Amino acid sequence: MLKVLLVMKKENHPVQGLLEGHNFEAYSGDEPLLDKVAKNHYNIIIIEDGLAMVESVKQADPRAEVFLVGSPAPDEAEAIRLGATVFAPAPVDLARLKVHIEDAAALVDTRKQTAELERQLSEKYTFAGVVGRNPRMLEIFNYLRRVAPYYKTLTVMGETGSGKEEVAKALHAVSPASREPFVVCNCGALVETLIESELFGHKKGSFTGAISDSAGIFEAAGQGTVFLDEIGDLPLSFQPHLLRVLQNGDFKRVGSSVTMKARCKVITATNRDLAKEVREGRFREDLFFRLTPLTVEVPPLRARKDDIPLLCRFMLNKFHGRTGKKIYGIATMAQTALMGYDWPGNVRELENVIENMAIMVNDGFIRLEDLPEEIRKSRQREVFLPKTLGDVVKNHIEATLRLCEGNRTNAAEILGISRRALFRKMERYGIE
Repeated sequence: MLKVLLVMKKENHPVQGLLEGHNFEAYSGDEPLLDKVAKNHYNIIIIEDGLAMVESVKQADPRAEVFLVGSPAPDEAEAIRLGATVFAPAPVDLARLKVHIEDAAALVDTRKQTAELERQLSEKYTFAGVVGRNPRMLEIFNYLRRVAPYYKTLTVMGETGSGKEEVAKALHAVSPASREPFVVCNCGALVETLIESELFGHKKGSFTGAISDSAGIFEAAGQGTVFLDEIGDLPLSFQPHLLRVLQNGDFKRVGSSVTMKARCKVITATNRDLAKEVREGRFREDLFFRLTPLTVEVPPLRARKDDIPLLCRFMLNKFHGRTGKKIYGIATMAQTALMGYDWPGNVRELENVIENMAIMVNDGFIRLEDLPEEIRKSRQREVFLPKTLGDVVKNHIEATLRLCEGNRTNAAEILGISRRALFRKMERYGIE
């Protein structure tokens, strides 16, 4: 059943006879038309001889199909350009219009099915709160599942804002320690003189301001997980203390002679090249090897733009759950702009943009004009799109080989084909 709004010049228009079995109402002028359109989700809005209304009505609800009837025939091209789905010039061919209404009903059913598939897709590609369907992200999810039962120390690498903490939380969530605490410490924000107290705790009176005994994060984590963010910022002078904890679990509260044992798992994160930091003398080599028996590198958002639609939906749902404000979606031109932007701030920047726009918009859609200027400009950039299915296959194989650092056996496993089949495809598409 369709929900239809009739914007007609006279009552009892013959079009009403085509809507039997559907839910329709005539616009009475009781409130501004655009407010009514924005608040009520109409499947079809039929406007009689109102070319000037088409664009604003379509902007008020991009999901609605706008039928313009009774306008002069020369208006057809302009009506379609402004967003009308159907143009029926005067005199209106009711039989033809009825076919268009039936087509719209079929389209509504298809959209409902598509929405359900998108919901299922979002669930399928959400791993413990981290969203991604890009091959590199799926490989990370698979890796986290494999190491979760066994890891003791793991390092997450990636650019600022790429989602390193979310990956760490996901690993904790699927590990045997999931019911234990997840304790976060930002090493870059610690005062050097208080680092030892922050990590290991202190006894009352051990220094000025120590007015009571206090547990550090290694003690507070118990058998859970300690997440040391920006580990590359840890002062060189303190690194031996952390190394000792990682080697044998021993630590002491500041001012205490009692040795305690750390029972937690440790996940570290950094946006720096730790190997380069070691070469330049800013990071201990022995600590580097202790921290990096297992590593995960989170790709920047610009390298996984195919995840942007899923991320946007996930963020809008989270915003709705937190505030109750319903944002139905993002208009097509706005989606194009989001996909064209390079996101130097990565997922964190995308989340900030989506949340800010969701707060600022008055109705249920984020449109191109709602986005920041630098993102709107990105829509004008030329985007390369593969022209053939062969281009898509070649690009995907090359990306998988890069992910596997040229290891063809691993690449074939990820692609779900035999090693021999991979060789044949590489030869066919000229991949070296």
